[in-house]
Amino acid sequence: QDTLFRSLWHLNIPIIVRGLHTQMQGSWTPTSFIRTHGAEPVIMLKSGGLPSERVSVKSFFQEFMRSDVDRGCAVKVKDWPPSASFEQEFKQNYDAFMQAVPMPSHTRYDGFHNLIAHYGIPPPHIASLRPNVGPKVYIATPDTSREGSTRLHLDVASAVNILPWTSSGDPSLTGAEWYIFDPDDLKPLRAYLRSKRHADYDSQGTEDPIHAQQTFLDERMLEELSLLGVRPYKIEQCLGDAVFIPAGAAHQVSNVQACIKVACDFLSIDGVLQSRNIVQDFRRDKLPDVLQLDVVLWDTWSSLCFHAANASQRPQDTNLTRHERNNKRQRETPRGGISSATDPLRSYLCPVSSCSQSRRFVQLIGVFNHL
Repeated sequence: QDTLFRSLWHLNIPIIVRGLHTQMQGSWTPTSFIRTHGAEPVIMLKSGGLPSERVSVKSFFQEFMRSDVDRGCAVKVKDWPPSASFEQEFKQNYDAFMQAVPMPSHTRYDGFHNLIAHYGIPPPHIASLRPNVGPKVYIATPDTSREGSTRLHLDVASAVNILPWTSSGDPSLTGAEWYIFDPDDLKPLRAYLRSKRHADYDSQGTEDPIHAQQTFLDERMLEELSLLGVRPYKIEQCLGDAVFIPAGAAHQVSNVQACIKVACDFLSIDGVLQSRNIVQDFRRDKLPDVLQLDVVLWDTWSSLCFHAANASQRPQDTNLTRHERNNKRQRETPRGGISSATDPLRSYLCPVSSCSQSRRFVQLIGVFNHL
């Protein structure tokens, strides 16, 4: 699976993994959220240009469960909870997500291929400064007005989005439709959007039409883009499906059913260049860099240097005296003067306390050279 995933991910191809509803634990129903967090405030967003409203979780789900006709508009809550507190406030759901999320070496906080996992190693991990990359919960009713449950936008890192609850409860029915563009299509996509002279953009077109998050591409616009050679991937996400979105891939979502989704961001070496480009866009447009990309890359470099230095000492060497270690090193050093401690086939113990695995140093080389 890892080999297949990385071969596709290297090409910026979106990936879908099906059937997670059979293994994902935790309770993701409206009733369970009302029971555990019913009194907490959330911002309920409404379609049709209606003003958002600050309501309780219980009040939101009461609207959420009403019919579209009775409600009169689509409603949604996104990026919930708004702070980096999912792990504390939704402990059962957090554990369930982390245990079920596909490709954990890339997607989890402690995933070896997730550069964010290296944050704070060294110095000691400081939770309050860790980039807030989720998990986050996204809840929305069907997109009956076709305005977009999530409008066209770009995330600063790669992401994985899992659908653990739909109103039908049927894994054979589409819960949400995704349109994901290749990162190489950003330039013609922006040019097309600016050519439309949308009222939300200024007359000079200086505001980025994707970062503005004001556009939902309808069927006619998608056909016009197709004539320009810009064709997105279309993914139909069903109950239990995980959708992987590459960094730098503009995308939009339209819910077919009422859905509760949970998602998190991650940063792999294949997405560093795209993430850097987006961060530069954010700086130009004075948008916040929630990923703190420079800090993440610096900590990754420091972590890998730390790993490399400690890989030269085998666990069984720790009980030897300095004199015994020097003698052993001399015996293991070939005539060329290169110690076998630098042999890339050797293993080392990961210094992360939550990791009990011994990894081969060769796994670090690609990341190390890249950075």
